[in-house]
Amino acid sequence: MNQPLISKKADGSYELSETGLNRAYMMTMQRLLVHYAQQALKTPPADAQALGQKLPAFIAQVIKKLDDYFDQLPQFAAFIKEANASRLGAYIGQNFMPQLEKVKEKLLETEIPKFKAEYENPYRVPSNDLMMQFAADFQKAPPLTYKPFDPEAEAEEKLKASELVLPGEAPASAGPKPQPGEVLLNKYASYFITARPLTYVPDSGSGDDDGSEAAQPSVPQQLAFRTFVQIVNTVGRFMKVGDQAGYAKYYGTLQPVQQAAYTYYTLFQKAAQQQDVAWFDEIHKVMQRSKLDAGQANKLKDEVEAYRKVAQTIQRALAAAQQKGMPAPLAQSLYPQLVTIFENSGALAEKRTALKMSLLQVTVPAAKEAITGILSAQLEELADLYSLQ
Repeated sequence: MNQPLISKKADGSYELSETGLNRAYMMTMQRLLVHYAQQALKTPPADAQALGQKLPAFIAQVIKKLDDYFDQLPQFAAFIKEANASRLGAYIGQNFMPQLEKVKEKLLETEIPKFKAEYENPYRVPSNDLMMQFAADFQKAPPLTYKPFDPEAEAEEKLKASELVLPGEAPASAGPKPQPGEVLLNKYASYFITARPLTYVPDSGSGDDDGSEAAQPSVPQQLAFRTFVQIVNTVGRFMKVGDQAGYAKYYGTLQPVQQAAYTYYTLFQKAAQQQDVAWFDEIHKVMQRSKLDAGQANKLKDEVEAYRKVAQTIQRALAAAQQKGMPAPLAQSLYPQLVTIFENSGALAEKRTALKMSLLQVTVPAAKEAITGILSAQLEELADLYSLQ
C-alpha cells in the first residue's frame, strides 16, 4: 500500500508526511532544474522537458536523505550540463523556498480530500486496510479458472499425488489449504506476540496529577510565526510614519487572538526595557478581551515570547551578513524565506536542509559564515522554543 503523502495533526490540521515531504522536494528540484536549463543554459524546451522526465529516477539514485539535495548539488549541475555549480547553487538558493512552499500547498490541496475519503471514512473497516495493503498482490495473482468437478479425475489425481512421495519424505498432508486469514496470522505472528497489551485507566475525578497529565491533550498552536511577524512589521510601519489612524484601522481588522498576540509583544518589549509587567493581571485581561481560556492565553504568551526572540535573531543575522558584504536587496529577498523556515511547524531535520538551500544564494564567504553561524545556532534552539523534534 502506498504511504499517504499527508498526515493529520493532533489539532485536526494536516501536514505533509515524510513521504509527502520527499515528494515535495523532488518536485521542487525538478521544476527548478528544468527552468534553469531552459533559461540559463538555453537548452531547447523539448530537451529540457526530457531532462525533467529523467530527473525522478536520477534523484532516486543520488538522494537518500533531504540533506543530499544540498550535498549532491554538483551532481545536479553535471546532470543538466552546467559547468558552474556555484551559479546553479545561487539560483537554487534564491528560488528553492518560494517554489517549495507552492509545491507543499498544492500537495496539501490535492491530497487532503483523498486522505479524508480514505482514512476518515466512517464506513472504513480493517478489512479495507488489508485489501489496500495487499492490493499489489491481488493484482499480480493469476485469474481464477473454473474446472468442472469430476469425481473420478479428482480421485485419480489424489492417487498420483500420494505415489509421488520421495524416499525419506513424509507424505503431504491431505488436509484443507489454509484460509487467507490463517496465512496473515502466521505471517505476522511475531507482531501479535510482541505487541504490548492495551491498558485503560478510568477517570477517578480526583484531580490528582500522578502521571495522568501526559495523557491530556496539549493546547494547539494559537498563532503562526509568519502571522506574528506580519503583524509586528505592519504595525511598525504605521508607527514609523506616525499614522495613528492607519494603525487603528489595521488593528481593528485583526482577529482577537492576533490582537492579543500584539498585546503580549508590547508587554515583552516593556519587560526588555526593565519595566515592571504584572503578568498575572495582563493575562487575565487578555483572556477577557479575546475570550481565550487559561490554557490558550498562556500558550499564546509562550509563542509570542519565542517568536520575538526568533524574529530578532533573524534580523541580527541579516544585519551581520550585510556588514560582511551581503547586498541589501539580497537581505530583503532572503528575509521572508527565513521566516518560512523558522515557522513553528515541521521537523528540525527538514528545516536544517531548507536553511542550507536558502543560504546558497549568499555567495560572499564572510557574509555566509556570519549568517550561517547565527541562524544555525538559533535553529537548534527551536527544539526548546517550539518543542519541535
